[in-house]
Order: sequence, then structure tokens, then C-alpha cells
Amino acid sequence: MFQGEIDSRERLFKRRVDFIYILIICGFFLLAGRIVWLQLIEGERFSSLSENFRLQLLPLTPPRGHIRDRNGKILATNKVSFSLGVVPSNISDVNCLLISLEKIVGINKERCKKKIQQAPNPFRPVLLKKDVNMATMTYILEREEEFPGVVIVPRPVRSYPHQSLASHLLGYLGEVSKEELFSGIFPHLEQGDFIGRVGIERVYDSYLRGEKGGKQVEVDAYGRYLRTISEKNALPGNDIYLTIDIRMQQIAEEEMGKRKGVVILGNPWTGEIFSLVSHPCFDPNLFSSGISIKEWDRLKQNPANPLENRAIRGEYPPASTFKIIVAISALENGIIGENETFICRGKFLVGDRIFRCWKEEGHGKLNLEDAIIHSCDIFFYQLGLKTGVDNIIKTASSFGLGKPTGIDLLSEKSGLLPTPSWKLKNKGETWFRGDTANLSIGQGYILCTPIQMFNLISIIANGGSLFKPYLVREIVSPEGRLIKKNSPQKLRKVPLSSSTLTLLRSALKGVVKRGTGWRADNKVVDISGKTGTAQLTEGKRPHNWFIGYAPSDNPRIAIVVMVEHREEERAIASEIAGKILSRIFTLKLVKDEYSAKKI
Repeated sequence: MFQGEIDSRERLFKRRVDFIYILIICGFFLLAGRIVWLQLIEGERFSSLSENFRLQLLPLTPPRGHIRDRNGKILATNKVSFSLGVVPSNISDVNCLLISLEKIVGINKERCKKKIQQAPNPFRPVLLKKDVNMATMTYILEREEEFPGVVIVPRPVRSYPHQSLASHLLGYLGEVSKEELFSGIFPHLEQGDFIGRVGIERVYDSYLRGEKGGKQVEVDAYGRYLRTISEKNALPGNDIYLTIDIRMQQIAEEEMGKRKGVVILGNPWTGEIFSLVSHPCFDPNLFSSGISIKEWDRLKQNPANPLENRAIRGEYPPASTFKIIVAISALENGIIGENETFICRGKFLVGDRIFRCWKEEGHGKLNLEDAIIHSCDIFFYQLGLKTGVDNIIKTASSFGLGKPTGIDLLSEKSGLLPTPSWKLKNKGETWFRGDTANLSIGQGYILCTPIQMFNLISIIANGGSLFKPYLVREIVSPEGRLIKKNSPQKLRKVPLSSSTLTLLRSALKGVVKRGTGWRADNKVVDISGKTGTAQLTEGKRPHNWFIGYAPSDNPRIAIVVMVEHREEERAIASEIAGKILSRIFTLKLVKDEYSAKKI
């Protein structure tokens, strides 16, 4: 071999060795740089990730505060429930895990996958199934290695032991939505938490909710629990004591039966509500763990609308109960004296239209007191026209009609007090004398809510004071400390002379003793009140009203009964009122505190 060829090969070998050396050196520097990067730059982040994989925080949901009646009896409480969740960071194969869980607990695979993918924190449990039974829970816990990332989360669930009783005033819970979470309205809540949606649960949600706790636990590589590192107990919510008396509520609901409508009982001297019934009702327990789509559709599509609180949102023609307002307006404005009379012959001509009385043959000659007792339409057509629409509306407004009462429930409606300007704006028509005649007997455009009518009759019972109705007496901490106490709130004194009050009270007593409200009469307690039958469009059955108070000579309780589209041919509202009040006074549920002397 030539010397030149040998030298050439040696140089080639040396170059290759040098190249390998260079690669080794570069690799060393790259490795060293990467180590420096991981240790100094990314060290803290990876340390945190490692810690999060090893230590995980399980939130502890606080039990909601109890809702109690005025005597401390529980209306809303909590029960223990177990939910199945997953920690996204501990899942190696989402599809495989969800397929297994779908077979065992019946989850919706695609919906759960979406929840996991959208989880804001991969180290916090995402709840997939609520109210897991003991058998399923035991099966999963015994096979932890088959379900990496799965956790069982104990949580309190709202329970309503009386089911549908008082459902509209208590309300129900619903899961907080993504929009609400992103809006920042509820800064301390997260996906899967529940909040009050309607009723007392909604209005006083911040008092009832409590404060979350947490448990820091150590887990292995498969996400399985090893030990508890630290724990902060959840703080229960505050207890709310209502003005409601559960016994009165039960009596009112029993007497209302399956009819559609409203019953309101309360203290006319303070505005405290003892009972608030809206039928048909619903079972709020359906919402406690998240209502199914099928059940929600069933409630929403029900033509009877069981979710609607008719006591504060139902708007109805007040019918002849409104004659009280017309009588007061006429007396207070000097339009009529108590002995002045009109004649009822069963029909009355207004313009070119004939208006009729409910009594076809007419009532003959009567004064104001007798006209109220027998609810004569012809008398009030004439009285209303003489008084004038402006005076009538002014008086009605002073009683709080046409605007919300301010009761501590959301979405209360205002009703409607129609005026000539309202009609021109909304109907494009001028106001006619016939409109005033209709208004005078509580028909036509006028609409009132049952809670407004409670205020109206309470003003007569207490001598002229308008109080704001309310449902919550006090809020108490878990330790028994008084957080908040509500007191009667007098809004104003309604212009009402003693002579007007005397005539009205005598007339309203006569309504039950010898007039249209005779079905309310009973041997237990004297009742005063006014009936009303709201005639609707042809083919629809009328609404039936009774508003009153008892005892007649010392009012301690006011009542409103409104039967929507009554099926009976008789004045059933007065009959229901009589049965409710006689049972309440027989059981001595009306305390001495419910009187003027204590206010």
C-alpha cells in the first residue's frame, strides 16, 4: 500500500474522530443547557405540577342553612349524597374510562367527555353523576385500579321533607351555569355547585349558602387516595325563620284541594304572611340533584303552569272585591252619603249598551251598605260613573294597586290600573263611560295580584295602614347568633275616615252574615269579607274571589282566596275561606300577638 494512501486514510479517520468529539461536546452542552432550563427556568412549574399530581384538593361543599317556619319547624334541610367525579389530570384514557362508567352508572358518555375537556382546573374533581347508590359506590371503590382518576365526593343535597308544601315560596336550587361563573356574579362557586333559583332559596341565597371548605389529600400515580394532608371544614349556611306557620299552610293547601288558585293568610297589623299557597304546585326535591330534561319539559309544558307563583305573578280582574275601592272613593270624595240610595232594576243603560246586574230581577232600592252586602252591580255602575275614573284610580293607587307590594320574592308583577291615557296609548282608543262602568265592578282592563288584594283587605282590617308584606322573620347563624331581624314596615297611612271605616266594616260583616259571602259563615269565628266573580271571555269559566278578615270585631288574621276558572257552580272561594278560618281558630293557631295591642 502506498504511503500516500495510508496518510489519506489516517486523516479521514482523524476527521471522523474529531467530528464525534464535536458531537459529544455539543450533546453535552445541549444536555447541560436543558438541565439548566428545567432546573432554573421551568423548575418551579414542574415542581408545582408534580406536587399537584401527588397532592390534590378536594372541595367540601357546605350544608345549606335550614329554612324553618315561625315556630322552628323545618321546611328545607339537607341530606347526605355521594357523587361520582373524575380528576382530569389523573386520567390516562378518557374514552376507555367513560365507556366503563357508562356501563356501570349510566352516564352520558359524550356529555361527560365534554365536561372533562372544558374543566377549568384539571386537578379538581369534575362531577359526572350525582346521587350514586351505595352498591355502585362500593363496586367502584373495590376496583380503584380499574378506574384511574375516579373519586367519590360526599356532598349535602337539599331536601324538602314536606315535598310540594309551600313550594312556590320556598323555591328550589339549580346548578350554576357557565355564563354565571364567567360573569363573576358568584366568585366563590365552581362548576357543579348549586344556587337558589326562585323563592326564598333565591332571594336569601347568600345567607343560606355557607362557606366552602377543602381537604388536601395525597394520591399515588393512579390517582388513588393515600392519606389526608390537611383539612378545612366547610361552614354551614345560616338558618332562616319564616313568618309562615306550617300548620296554617297545611290547612290552606288541604282546603284548596286540587283546584287552581291562591290562598294567602297573614297578619293585617304587620304584613307578616302566615300562609302562601299557589296551586298547582311542584316538588322542589326534583331540582335538588339536577332535574332531568324529561322532567323539566314535563313541568314547563304543563298547561296548568305549576311553576308559576300565582300569589305574586297571577294577574286577575278583581271583580266585585274592587267595589270596596269604589265605595271608599265615593265616600272620601263626598260623592255619596251613607244613606243615599240607587235603584237596581236588573239592567242599566250606558250610552247604547245595556249593563246588567248578576241578579236578573234586580235588587230594588238600596243604600251603599246594602249594595256592598248584596254586591249589586247596577248600584256600583251608577256610583262609579258619578265618582269618576280619576277619583277611583287615585283611591286604588293609594291602596297599593297597580304596583308591586315589595314582598321578599322575585319577579312580582304590578297588575294594571287602567286610565284614559293608558287606553289611548295601548289600545289607540278614547275612554268611554262604559269603561268606567266596567271598572266600577272590577271588570274590563283592571288586573290585580292576590298579594295586592291581601294588602287591600288588611288596610280595612287595621284601620288604614299599608304595610309591606314579608316572609322572613329572622336569620340566625349556625352558632345561634342573630344575623338579621325583619320588623313590620309601614309604608303609609291611607286616607280613610272613621265614618267610612265604620260603614265598610259593618257592610263586610253583613256580606258573610246575610249577603253573597254567606258560605264563609261558621260557628267558630265571625268573618268579614267581600266576594267577587270575575266574568271572562265566552267559553272560559270565571275566577272566584273572597277577601276578608277574622274575627270581625277584633281582626287578627286576613285572608285572600282566589279560585282560578272555578269548576263549581257555587261561590266556592267564600266556602274555602270559611273552612280554613274555622279550622285555624278551632286549633287556636292565631296567637294573641296577632293584634293591634301588640303593634
